[in-house]
Amino acid sequence: MNLELRHLRYFVALAEELNFARAAARLNMTQPPLSQQILQMEAEIGAALFVRGRRPLRLTAAGLDLLEDARRLLTHADSVMDNARRAARGERGTLVVAFIIGALPRLLPNLLNRYRAQYPGVRIDLREMVSPLQCEALASGEIDVGVMRPMEKQPAIRTLELVREEMLLALPHSHALATRTFLNAEEVCHEPFIAFSNTSARYFDDIAQRFFRQASKLPEVVQVANQLYTVLALVAGGIGVALVPESARHMAFPNVAFVRLAADEALHASLVLGWNELSPPEPVLEHFIAIASASMPSVQPLT
Repeated sequence: MNLELRHLRYFVALAEELNFARAAARLNMTQPPLSQQILQMEAEIGAALFVRGRRPLRLTAAGLDLLEDARRLLTHADSVMDNARRAARGERGTLVVAFIIGALPRLLPNLLNRYRAQYPGVRIDLREMVSPLQCEALASGEIDVGVMRPMEKQPAIRTLELVREEMLLALPHSHALATRTFLNAEEVCHEPFIAFSNTSARYFDDIAQRFFRQASKLPEVVQVANQLYTVLALVAGGIGVALVPESARHMAFPNVAFVRLAADEALHASLVLGWNELSPPEPVLEHFIAIASASMPSVQPLT
């Protein structure tokens, strides 16, 4: 006979009731099978667990020692089973979320707070990562979900548009054009321009290319950067001007002014949620996508 959890449950019930009839009723079984199971346990252990022939029953020294360990083991087993059930329901586990800088000011914190409010038992592992690397990480399974800019069609990666934001011109606060309400491409093409990398930030580089097709010339690119924070820091330092998403307004750069594009030249950028649809479905991820979908019934500009 190999001792199983059920045998420990039989023993604990009898040790706590010290009466075969009451213990059997508690276990929803008859008394003879319970008595037989206890005898088999004692034979397996090689020691008596109860002093018989007295009313009420009394635990032996071996029984007293086993009772403490049995209770601890049963509590741990119940916890293990409960944790497994909670994980199966998506109430426990780990969700690896990648994000770009542009998601930080407002969108990502709001989404995470809603998720944590509903699923406090899930640990969220946040990783800053540019959009192209997020796509690679989704394909390899390194991350579960990413908040990124739209990329060229990626096999197996599904996306959900979270927000669409207006593109703005970022200028040093002291710049002569900083007080304008609107600016067009022709006015901006003569300014030193800070561009996003056409590899790590190709999405924004493509937007800038579309914008300057409306001008008589391309601007002089004085600096190329990978990250939005870097672009804004360069603008704040007076290096040049840049085309940035509206969410940049919420980043702490007091020396940067933002001017809208002329209405007929207006451009927009999107933030999307991306995940690998070929990966095995995980409840923690499914809940995250559902909350993101419910939070964004229609795509709204950031304000």
